[in-house]
Amino acid sequence: MKYSDIQWEDEETTEESTEKQKSGDEQSFADLLANSNQEGQRQSLRVGAKVEGIIESINDQSNTVLVELDPLHTAVIDKQELINEEGELTFQSGDKISAYVVSRQGGEILLSTSMSQSNQSLDDLKMAAQSQLPVKGKVTGENKGGFDVTIMGKNCFCPVSQIDTRFVQNKSEFIGKEYEFLVEKVAEGGRNIVVSRAKLLRMAAEEKIKALEERLDEDVILDGVVTELRDYGAFVDLGGLDGFLHVSEMSYSRIHKANEFLDKGDKVRVKIINIETKDGKKRIAVSMKAATEDPWVSAAEAYPEGSSFSGKVTKLESFGAFVEITPGIEGLIHVSEMSWEKRVHHPSEVLKVGDSVKVRVVKIDLQQKRLSLSLKDINEDPWVQFSSQFSAGQLTTGTVTNLKGFGAIVELIPGVTGMLPMQILKKAFGESFRKEASPPKQLEVTIKDIQDDDRKVLLGLPNLDDDEDQDASFREYLARKDADKASTKDKAASQGTFGALLAAQLEKKNKK
Repeated sequence: MKYSDIQWEDEETTEESTEKQKSGDEQSFADLLANSNQEGQRQSLRVGAKVEGIIESINDQSNTVLVELDPLHTAVIDKQELINEEGELTFQSGDKISAYVVSRQGGEILLSTSMSQSNQSLDDLKMAAQSQLPVKGKVTGENKGGFDVTIMGKNCFCPVSQIDTRFVQNKSEFIGKEYEFLVEKVAEGGRNIVVSRAKLLRMAAEEKIKALEERLDEDVILDGVVTELRDYGAFVDLGGLDGFLHVSEMSYSRIHKANEFLDKGDKVRVKIINIETKDGKKRIAVSMKAATEDPWVSAAEAYPEGSSFSGKVTKLESFGAFVEITPGIEGLIHVSEMSWEKRVHHPSEVLKVGDSVKVRVVKIDLQQKRLSLSLKDINEDPWVQFSSQFSAGQLTTGTVTNLKGFGAIVELIPGVTGMLPMQILKKAFGESFRKEASPPKQLEVTIKDIQDDDRKVLLGLPNLDDDEDQDASFREYLARKDADKASTKDKAASQGTFGALLAAQLEKKNKK
């Protein structure tokens, strides 16, 4: 039997009527009543109708498969139509299947997954256009406006905008491939046949989106392929559906541009987070990070307070540096936690973006997802070394690092400084004290007093009597250090941890 012999029938065919009449002679009144009830509930079995059935059996020795359509009708379908490109049978007994009725002759119902399995005539193509049935065709070439497509021996035209739902950049990628099309127009005696694949893809996409919308209350995880990249995100093919992946949903890490993290063609796993209608089109928002576990869930066990880790500097602000320990876990090193040896005014004095550093976890706040880090705590506190090696009355040599109005600041060991009062300098050097006690001069000094609680050291010069005014200078020095310390603490307290620090800084910039 050829598909060119197909007759498009009404729902009630003469053959069916004959069968019913014959059935009436053989069945009881009860059977007729039961069958009439089933008949009213049955799906249409006319030629060209789309039907659903259950695969009854698959015989390895047979080229056809039996499909039960309803209690009274069984159909057959060619087994080849159930085999994929890898030659694997994609169905088994008991599976549900959708197909088209392409023939009803002698009581036999023949099914096909598309109307293109036939050797249809021009009239059949017209009927396929009217019924919007998919037909298989092969793209044989390209022309100015689109593609040449051969469908069952007929030359057809597919506009370039109708070959895919996406913008076509390379027409050659479609040449030689087989696709299913919808027949849009048959005119001029078959000399003008227009087909569309895009319309069929959109119809299939609408069905898939509808199914996804019904599952939005679930965690819908899908595999996809990156098809396009923008600075702000990426478009992902979800198997006939386009999803948009915003740059903020790619990773728990800080990502500025999509191409820093993904490449076109990358395979990704995403979670559907939203489906909305905009400008009459359904838009699917997806997330890569939502498809993985939030690293903060196990942060307390992974990064306990007091532990040390290596990280990468990702951003500098006036108040500190942000360091990523692992993707999604980022902490702040405040400027006060950067050095034992000097007072850091800006993190750029010590670090730059991209630096690899070793840090210690000072505090972790799981609720706010904040991590306070220290750079200086990785090294031994220099005051511990100083306290064990020096005592009051000891003579040592230091380097002048700064000359203030109240005296000279002298570095005794890296990270520990003392103050030599101005009165002592003037008494020792007279008017040339600036020349003799300016950085980076080295001076032999005597340790006069050590205050462990405040980490402060008073210095003198050997073989020089104490001056009563040196106490006033030292008190001024202590007051200045206390004020600086309090200012640093107050600033940190008022701005909070790194999240609050960043928010305060951004607010300050916005006001400007």
